This record gives sequence, structure tokens and C-alpha cells, in this order.
Amino acid sequence: MTSQLDELQAAYRELKAFEDIRQLKARYCHLVDSASWDELETLWTEDAECDYGFFGTFSGRAEIMNGFFRELVANVAPFSAHMVHNPLIEVSGDTASACWYLTANTTLMPHNQAVWAMGLYNDRYRRLDGQWKISELKVDFKYFTPFEEGWAKTPMWEMPA
Repeated sequence: MTSQLDELQAAYRELKAFEDIRQLKARYCHLVDSASWDELETLWTEDAECDYGFFGTFSGRAEIMNGFFRELVANVAPFSAHMVHNPLIEVSGDTASACWYLTANTTLMPHNQAVWAMGLYNDRYRRLDGQWKISELKVDFKYFTPFEEGWAKTPMWEMPA
């Protein structure tokens, strides 16, 4: 009986970790899209690392939040709708990794340009004091294109200066 109970408890812990990580990623998307920077800041480890592709790399929670979100995103993306799906999540104790498909519709300023973005998020997480946090985030864009052109015509668009 004890081994069955141990197996059930282990399965529950694993499923709970999967769901907690799914909720963390969903919260990340909602907070980015609503520009809720103070709440978004709570989702990262202090030493988090981020690689946002052609938007740059950022080290540490303060640089991620101030350099990327509060300065860059806040000034150039007044609208965004992130959608993540098809997660592949692996949990090992208090660490985890996940790969997510990303699709996003975004408006970029100052050109008021609607763009489609698609790529893969490759994330790492750590559980600290019972809470999962993002410790690494990397975006591999597959396309970033003006709405009216699409990925077949212009897969990787560069915003004019």
C-alpha cells in the first residue's frame, strides 16, 4: 500500500508542477500584454537570463524589466496579444524546462505597423520557496512580418529607422 501511495504522491507533485508552470507562462503572457510591469517583475528569479532574439539579451531581473519591458516594450509596442501553446515541459525536482510555440499579434510604433510573430520559447524555471519562477527565457523567432505581407513574402522584417 505504501508504494502505491508514494507513486500517487509523486504523480500528483509532477502534475502540480506541470500545471503551475503552465499558469506561470500564461500569467507572463497576460502581464506583458497588459503592460503590468510591477506584477510581471515578480515572475523572474533575481539572476534570470533572457535572449529576445534581435531585440537583445538581458541579464538579471532588473535589466530584463527596466531595459527590455519598461524602456523598449513600453515605448514601441502599445498592443500585443501573446498566445503560447503545445508546451513540452520537463520537471526535475525544483528545476524545469519547457518549449512553447509562440504566436503574437503586435503593433509597433512609431510606424503604427501591425506585425505577426511566430517562434519558440525555450524556458527554464526554478522553484523558490514553493513558487515557480522564470530563470531563463529564449525566443527563437521563425517569422516576424508585417500583417499585410505575411511570412511567405517577408519572413523576417526589420522595422525602418
